[in-house]
Amino acid sequence: MQNNEKPIILKGITKVEGYAEGEALVTSSFLSHLVNAVNSDGVIRIFGHPLVGQSYAGKIVVYDTDKFSTGGAWGLYFKAKVTNSAPKALICRTVHPISIGGAIDAGIPAVDSFDVDPWTVIQTGDYVKITAPKAGDEGIIKIYPKDPARRAELAELKSLPKKGWEKSDISLTPYEQEMLAGKHGRPKQVAMERLVKFAEGMGSKRMVPICSAHLFDDHQSRDYTVGAWPAFEEFASMGAKVVVPTTVESTAMGDDLVDDKGMPWHYSVMAPAREVFKGMVPVHENLKNMGATVIPTCIPYAHLAPPKFGEYLVTSESNAAAYSNIMIGARVNRDPANMVLYAAITGVMPEYGVHLQENRIGQMIFDVDPAVVKELDDVGDYVALGGAIGFRAGDRVPVVCGLNRMTNAQAKAFCACVSPALTYPMIHIVGITPEARTIEEAFGGEIPKDVERVRITKSDLAAVYQNLRQTEKTSIDAAVIGCPFLMFEELADIAGMLDGQKVSAPLWLYTDYVNYSAAKKAGILEKIEASGARVVHSSCPGMVVRAPADAEKLVFATDSLKVAMLFAGIGWPKNWLGTRKDVIQAAITGTYVQNKWLN
Repeated sequence: MQNNEKPIILKGITKVEGYAEGEALVTSSFLSHLVNAVNSDGVIRIFGHPLVGQSYAGKIVVYDTDKFSTGGAWGLYFKAKVTNSAPKALICRTVHPISIGGAIDAGIPAVDSFDVDPWTVIQTGDYVKITAPKAGDEGIIKIYPKDPARRAELAELKSLPKKGWEKSDISLTPYEQEMLAGKHGRPKQVAMERLVKFAEGMGSKRMVPICSAHLFDDHQSRDYTVGAWPAFEEFASMGAKVVVPTTVESTAMGDDLVDDKGMPWHYSVMAPAREVFKGMVPVHENLKNMGATVIPTCIPYAHLAPPKFGEYLVTSESNAAAYSNIMIGARVNRDPANMVLYAAITGVMPEYGVHLQENRIGQMIFDVDPAVVKELDDVGDYVALGGAIGFRAGDRVPVVCGLNRMTNAQAKAFCACVSPALTYPMIHIVGITPEARTIEEAFGGEIPKDVERVRITKSDLAAVYQNLRQTEKTSIDAAVIGCPFLMFEELADIAGMLDGQKVSAPLWLYTDYVNYSAAKKAGILEKIEASGARVVHSSCPGMVVRAPADAEKLVFATDSLKVAMLFAGIGWPKNWLGTRKDVIQAAITGTYVQNKWLN
C-alpha cells in the first residue's frame, strides 16, 4: 500500500468498537469461529467452504454472517487470547450476535450495515483500515485495492453516513447499576461490564431477567478445544456463582465409560481417552464450583431445565433455543456462548433478537405438500424437512403450514435445523407453535399481501440429502445417531429396530445420562447392545478428538443435519445424511443405501 493512495470508503455501523488494519480475506459465504469450523491455528476447515484450507489469523476477515455453533464466541476469544490466531477485525453483511459476543472478549472491532454487500467492494489481498470508536455509531472502512485497476471501478462509490444508536440507550435497574459498580462483588462486576458492551453492540434498551442458563462444556487443551476453559478458570478463581439454574452442554466422554473400548473416543482418535479425560476434570470442577449442574446434555428443555411459555432464558445450544421458542413459546436467542456465562452469573441478559415481539413475527410461508406429510414417519424425515425450510428461509422467520402434529422426537429433529441452516431460532408451525394457533397469529394479525409463499415437495427433501453428499464411497466405517441427544422413547424405538439384528459397523447412539439411566433401568440398553450397537452418554459426536489424517479417510452415516454439516471438512469424516432407518440399515450391512426421498 502506498501512503499517498486515496482509499475507497465504506461506512457502516460499529457493533464492537476498535481500530485495526491489515490484509483482507474475503468470502460471500457464512463463517463460524468454533474449532470444528476454524481450527485453533486459524485454518478454515468447513466442508465445501470457499476459503477451506486458508488461515484467517491476523487478517481482516470479510464474510456474510455466522452459522453453526454459538460456541464460535468462545472460539474467537480463545484464538485471540491464547493461540494468537484470531482475525484482526470482522466486516460482515450482518455481524451475528455470536460474533458480537466473541469480538468483545477477543478485543477486535466488528462492523456491518453497509449500503452494499462488503465483498462486492473488498477483495482478498486488499489492505483495509477500520476506525470504529463507539458501538452503535458509524464505523469507517478504508480500502486500498490490491489491483490498481479496481480503484477506477470503485472511485464513484458513495457510502452514505450512518446513524446508529447512543450508548446511553441502555437503561439499567438500580440493582444492575450496583452490579456494574462492583457493589455485589468482582465476578458480577466483570460479567456485567461485558454484558453492557454486548448490549451496546446489539442496541439493547434494557436487560431482561432470565429463568435458566445452559453453558458450553470444554476440556483443557490448546489444540482441539471450545476455548471456554480459560474463562471458566478466571471466574471460578474469583469465586463466581451462578444465580439461576444452570445446566451444561455435552462433553468429550461419559466419565464412567472412559476406558470402555467400544466407545467412540477410542476410535481413530488424536489423544488417548485418559489424556482427554484429564483435561475435562478441572473444567467440570470449575463449573461445579460456580454452581452449575454438570450432567452434560444438549436437550436441557426435556428434563433438567424445561422453560415455560413467555420466560426468558439463555443457552449455548442452538437446538435448545429453537425448541424453546418454537414448541414452548419461551424467549431465547442463539446467544453468544460467552455471554451465557455472564448472564448466569448476573441473572440478566440484554434484550435483543427474538426476545422482542416484533422479531418473532413470520416473514414467509412454507406450505408442506400433503404428499410429503403422508410420508413423514421416520425421525430423519423431519431433519430433511427442517433443512429444506431452513436453507430457503435463511435469516427470515418461516411460517409452516400443513403439519398437524409432531412427537417430541420429531419436533426435536425439526428444530435442530436452526444451527446448520437457519440463522435465527424462530419458526412458526401453524397449529403447533403456541404463538401460531392460526396463520394470522403467526404474522401478528394479518398476512402481508406480498409475502413470499413456498411449497415444500418431495424433491425439496431429496435435495437436502443430495446436496450434502460428501463422498461416493458407500461402505461405511461407522454410523452416528443422536445429535441432538436421543430421548428415552427414541432409544426404545431403536431397540425395536435392532431386535434380532447384528451390526457390522460401529453404531453409536448418543444420549445424556438421564435418558441413559432410564433406558438401562428399563432393559432397553441391554436390548440395543445385544445387536453390537453402543449407547454413548454425555458425549457430543463433535467433541470426540479424532486424529485428522485418519478421520478424513473415514465414512460415516448419520441422520443428523448438525453432524453432516458442522462436523465435516478438514480433519473430519465424510458423512452420508439419511433417514434413521437407512442409517441403522447401513450399520447392519456396512453399506449406505438411500431408500427414501430419492427424487
